[in-house]
Amino acid sequence: MRLLEQQSIRSLNKIILISIGVLCFFSLIMIYSATSTRETTIFRYNFFLKQLVWVCVSFILMLYVSRINYEFWIGHAPWLYYITITLLLILLLIGKNVFGSVRWFHFGPIAFQPSEFAKVGLVLMLTKFIADSKGKIDLLEGMWKTFLLVGIPLALILLQPDLGTTLIFIPMVFFMLFIGGMKKRYLLSTFVLLAAIAPIFYLFLMKDYQKKRIFSFLDPAADPLGSGYSLIQSKIAIGSGGLFGKGLFRGTQSQLNFIPEHHTDFIFSVIGEELGFLLSIVIIFIYYLLIMEGIKIAVYAKNRTSAVLATGIVAIFITQIFINLGMTLGLLPVVGVPLPFVSYGGSSLIFSMFLAGILLNIHMSIKKFSA
Repeated sequence: MRLLEQQSIRSLNKIILISIGVLCFFSLIMIYSATSTRETTIFRYNFFLKQLVWVCVSFILMLYVSRINYEFWIGHAPWLYYITITLLLILLLIGKNVFGSVRWFHFGPIAFQPSEFAKVGLVLMLTKFIADSKGKIDLLEGMWKTFLLVGIPLALILLQPDLGTTLIFIPMVFFMLFIGGMKKRYLLSTFVLLAAIAPIFYLFLMKDYQKKRIFSFLDPAADPLGSGYSLIQSKIAIGSGGLFGKGLFRGTQSQLNFIPEHHTDFIFSVIGEELGFLLSIVIIFIYYLLIMEGIKIAVYAKNRTSAVLATGIVAIFITQIFINLGMTLGLLPVVGVPLPFVSYGGSSLIFSMFLAGILLNIHMSIKKFSA
């Protein structure tokens, strides 16, 4: 394993570190508040303590990964990719069905979501593919290889079914191919092809409940106690928070459990209700700082390979943030995407930190290269 030369903590990107630290701090506060009405004291602290452990473990992991040369991960991308495929296949065979979907391995109190690991495996494998092509990805051979490379894990994730995670990968692939040197007309042709097959996907591959979510997004009042319930309650919570919020532990929609999954996918609804518009904007601004630093790293990367990898990581974060905020505000259908570094969940946090660690390492390589 190749490590960067010994460098102090001062060489890490401070804006990324502070941004993630602040987001995790808000995460712990809001998870504790969102679960504070649980029946027993032990159960009440369960989510908070678990998340606290995951925050500590994942933050240490991020710092460790930041010390490992990003080329090490690209070199081992095939292994990580094959592990991803294997885990997704095993999950479909023996995974536990929860609410109509098979997304987690359960090991006692710990649940592991392979689709989160797929973000790491796929972004690294696609980076290696683009690096090996040396910026010459043609329409025929290059595209069918890309479709095969991306299509296999995406198909396995769709079979779970997990539409939200699948949607995260699509912008990532387009941005990485664009930075990797694929001609614009090829990308446009691919976009047109995907748009053409979208109706087929909707008619034959989407589950009935997923179709209902799309209709409820267009008209939540049509089924206020069913598919439109989450959107309606989320918008009520955010709207009732006003400018300064109702205060921690005082949100009626969150404390009375009107908002489904209010400590995971809809945690921003709790933020909006209890902390108000001003602090919600502060959190969005922190995400803005994090994303802008990621974009700067991609722009100033020392070579195309590191630029492609940084672009893929930033695209994953942007898409997750956009989808999560969009669905909690009623601007997008509910597809079950966690808010990075804030939503409750070990798998999401661990692999988000892992990707952030790689991004930090690319930044360190820029400083070393320019020194």
